Amino acid sequence: MQVYLFGYSKKKNSTAQPVLTSGTSFTMQLKDDTSVMNPVLLLNQATSGMPSPFTPSYYTYAYIGKFSRYYFVTDWKWVNGLWELYLTEDVLASFKSAIGSTSAYVERSASASDGNIIDKLYPAKTDFNQQYVACSTSWYGVAPSGGCYVLGIINQQSSNHIGAVTYYAVTTANLNSLLAFLFSNNIYQSESITEIGEGLFKSLFNPFQYIVSCIWFPFATSAFGSTSVTVKVGYWDTGVSAIIVDSLMETTFITATMPNHPQAATRGAFLNYAPYTRMTLYCPPFGAIPLDTTYLRKGPKLNGCVWVDHITGQATLRLAFIPTNQASITIAEWFAETSAMFGVPIQLAQIMADYTGAINTLANGVSSGSIAGIIGSAIGATVESSLASQSPKVTTSGANGSFLMVLPSTVVVVEHAKLVDEDNTDLGRPLMSTRTISTLSGYIKCADAHFSASCYDAERDAINQFMVDGFFYE
Repeated sequence: MQVYLFGYSKKKNSTAQPVLTSGTSFTMQLKDDTSVMNPVLLLNQATSGMPSPFTPSYYTYAYIGKFSRYYFVTDWKWVNGLWELYLTEDVLASFKSAIGSTSAYVERSASASDGNIIDKLYPAKTDFNQQYVACSTSWYGVAPSGGCYVLGIINQQSSNHIGAVTYYAVTTANLNSLLAFLFSNNIYQSESITEIGEGLFKSLFNPFQYIVSCIWFPFATSAFGSTSVTVKVGYWDTGVSAIIVDSLMETTFITATMPNHPQAATRGAFLNYAPYTRMTLYCPPFGAIPLDTTYLRKGPKLNGCVWVDHITGQATLRLAFIPTNQASITIAEWFAETSAMFGVPIQLAQIMADYTGAINTLANGVSSGSIAGIIGSAIGATVESSLASQSPKVTTSGANGSFLMVLPSTVVVVEHAKLVDEDNTDLGRPLMSTRTISTLSGYIKCADAHFSASCYDAERDAINQFMVDGFFYE
């Protein structure tokens, strides 16, 4: 039979075939007791047209047209004046066409892949790439001297009450004017009141008892309403300008665009997600918030919607990842929600004298019905209380909060774990899809192969095993 011999180099798990015209044709005979899959051929140097000198080590591959199969040369032996050629079938090359038309579920491929599938073949390194992404916020950088104050005051305002309280938004300058008025003696002067002196009047009528809250916000007064009035405290009209708070909630936003993993473009988009990417939002006053990178598939733009209660200073933050061209978020897109005290409570104080202690003690002494009682017990207490009343006392409203919760910038700390170098040529990337083999090229690994062709059972098993272990369609 005619046998083509080649000096041909190829991978054992490859379908590559040599060009027949590149080989040398020899006339050979089958040795007795041989097989199609592992034949042994006899080469007679005198009758085969063997070149001289003959170098058997050059010939490493063969094709037998009578069997329609390709073979690897496993050995040459010189026996009794004849060369014995030992062959092993190359099933992948022999059935390349049938393999190419086979449909199989492909796990990995060098020519096609799905970058959203996590590739666990390559471990991650310990040297994380860390980035700080600055977020855009409306309140960052607003100093305590900026923004405005919302005062909750019990008064005789004719409208815009919330319960028994009216809320005003005032600037820093107007708050200073209000405090100056409350500290002055003007509020205690009344022509209709002559029965008591100014000191007792101050003790009995403390204007600070009508101020129930004072909260600083990093917003302008225009965010709270548009109606301008003068502040009324209890019975007094201070004449200080303010904005009535008729907008009970402020909506503001946090925005930032998240960077891709530095290897995502070449290795796959799966690197943009956990565990290869970690993201933490540091957002005062809401604290540190881990971001679930699973939601990045919706878009790289981080959008945080902040609802601020203008009355209590409480705020709620809701987060979502959205496309870059999307302006707002919907309920279905939220993946995190947290609340915090956004406004900064401010403590107000007034220095005043307390005369009621002396009056009460004197009244108690007189009520005993005897001069001795006044002299023996009441006078000492009265003098002590009267002396105490001459020392100014501080009355306060509210408690101080911290500006540190709104002054720091908002950032997202992004940490990317880098993968070791890959070998796409020899190991491919995840595809996890049913494909016809001929539509791919290079390395292919199938999940479960069911090769079907007119061949021997051993050939079919060998091809299935190659497809499952990984082979090269070339």
